[in-house]
Amino acid sequence: MDLTFAHYRNRFCMFRTYYALATEKVKPDGFNMKVIELPDPPSREQEDALIRGDVQVANLYFPNFLQRKLEGAPIVGLCTEWKSTMKGNGMFVRKNSAVQKPQDLAGRVIGSHQGAHAIHRYLLRHQFGVDDTKLNWESHRQEQLLDVLKTGKVDGVVLLDQFFFRGEQDKDVRCLYTDGEIWQALSGFPQMIKHMVGAREDFLRDHPGIKDKLLQAFRASFAWSEEQVPEILNEFVKRYPGDKDALLASARYPRIEFTMTEQEQKLADAEMDMMVEVGWIPRKAPVASLFAID
Repeated sequence: MDLTFAHYRNRFCMFRTYYALATEKVKPDGFNMKVIELPDPPSREQEDALIRGDVQVANLYFPNFLQRKLEGAPIVGLCTEWKSTMKGNGMFVRKNSAVQKPQDLAGRVIGSHQGAHAIHRYLLRHQFGVDDTKLNWESHRQEQLLDVLKTGKVDGVVLLDQFFFRGEQDKDVRCLYTDGEIWQALSGFPQMIKHMVGAREDFLRDHPGIKDKLLQAFRASFAWSEEQVPEILNEFVKRYPGDKDALLASARYPRIEFTMTEQEQKLADAEMDMMVEVGWIPRKAPVASLFAID
């Protein structure tokens, strides 16, 4: 059996996680897997490709998965993938700007790779008392955000992955807060589900036992990458030039386990509360109705 798996472009953490599968350094048990890259948010191509059936399995941004699943898309979650921790996603501003604290963002222009950012709207509202309805959001590619900030086109930007670490190293900008530290302060959870793995419902139904084989393959690919980061890094910069130190740092902060534990189910439920409040999704649903939980 042949299947296609998709993950987001220009994200070193994802590139390295699935590199062994993409290059056949690791081979799944009983099927062939083609790995492709598709545009990251704000593009919806990743979800659309899965819904259309162009791919059978995909890495999805968790809030977008929730939206599409609750709209009736024939997709189902298999597990969490990328869970962010204390670093790797944060709000950055210019050091010499009038924005010295999060409250100063009120009424200003913020850039992110997806426009209005549901998670940061919630964090700014609850931790810092910012009226997020008066924030002005712009969408730019991740690789453009730091320059957009430094040239004064926006007052703040949300940086993640390797771009977060580029921001930390840039002498002209500073991080106001990270989403991980504020989420933990508000919810008590030390992690946040950002990405998960989803599949088509009919694919899962028509191939009994495929879920466990997929998770086994993903874990094996990730384990292989842990020992081969320099090789993978060299391949990545051929495709997406970047600072190697920032890329290496970005690969170390997220938790990637390909699981859906009871604690992760509670975390997903808490994140749905957040998504409902900011209007990202219209309602909650039982986690067991969204994921194929054994």
